[in-house]
Amino acid sequence: MDGDRLTLTQTLTALQNYLMKDGSISSEHQYFYKEFRNILNEDEHTEFDVTRVRMLLEKTHKIMDNVTDEDFQGMVQAVLTQYSNDNDDALNERIRKMALEDAARQKLSAEERARRAEEARLKAEEEARLAEEERIRQEAREAEKERLAEEERVREEARLAEEARVAEEARAEAERQAELDRLAEEARLEEVARQAAEEVRREAEARRAAEEAARREEEERLAEERRAAEEARLAEEARKKAEEDAMANEKAAYWDAQAAQDGNAATLSVEESAPSGGSNLLWIVIGAVVVVGGAAAVFLL
Repeated sequence: MDGDRLTLTQTLTALQNYLMKDGSISSEHQYFYKEFRNILNEDEHTEFDVTRVRMLLEKTHKIMDNVTDEDFQGMVQAVLTQYSNDNDDALNERIRKMALEDAARQKLSAEERARRAEEARLKAEEEARLAEEERIRQEAREAEKERLAEEERVREEARLAEEARVAEEARAEAERQAELDRLAEEARLEEVARQAAEEVRREAEARRAAEEAARREEEERLAEERRAAEEARLAEEARKKAEEDAMANEKAAYWDAQAAQDGNAATLSVEESAPSGGSNLLWIVIGAVVVVGGAAAVFLL
C-alpha cells in the first residue's frame, strides 16, 4: 500500500466498525453499506486516497438520502480516522504541502489581487448584465408564449363556440325535421284511417245495395212465381171449366140427339140446334180464356 492510500478492505472495515459500534446494524446502515461497497467495487481503483473516499461516500449519501447528515459525518470521520491511523506521515506531508500552497497564494501582490478583484467584479457585472438580458429575453419569450397561448385559447374557445352553435343548429333542425316527420306521419295515418273507414263505408253500402238488389230480385222472383202459379191455376181452372162445359154440351147434345129420334119434328129441331150448340160451346171456351186473362192481368197489377 502507498503511504497516502487505503485499500478497499480497509475502507469497508472502517465503515463497518462504525456501523456496528452498538453491536448491531440498522436496515438503513445495512443498505448504505451495501450501496457504498457496490460503488467501491465498480470503481476502477483498488486503493483510495482521502479525497476519493470522501467523494464516494458523498455519492452514496446522495443515493441513500434516508441517512441523516449527522450520521453521515460520523461515517466519514470513522473512515478518515482509519486513514489517519494508518498514514500519519502521509497526512502530515499533505498538511505541509497545503500550508506551502497557501503561503504561495498569500505572496500575490496587492495590485494582482486588486486586478483580479476588478476582473472578478467586471466579470460578475458582465455575467449579471448577460443574466439580466437573458432574464429579459426569457420574460419576452414567456410573454410571447403566453400571448400565443392566449391567442390559441381564444381561437379554441371560438372554435368550440362555433362547433357548439353548429351542433345546436343541427339539433334544432333535427328536432324540427322530426316534428315535421311526426306531423306527416300523423297525417298519413289519419289519411290511411280515413281511407280505411271510407273503404269500410263503401263496402257496407255496396253490401247493403247488393243485399237490397238480392232482396228485390228475390221478391221479383217470388212475385213471378206467384204470377205464374196464379196464371197456371186460372188456366187450369179455365181448362177444367172448359172441359166441364164441353162435357155438359156433349151430354146435352147426346140427350138432344136421343130426343130427336122420337119424332121428325124433334129431329129437325135437333138438327137445327146442333150447329147452334157447337157455336155455344165455342163461345163458352172463348169466354173462359178471356176471364183467365183478365184475372192474370189483375194479379200482375
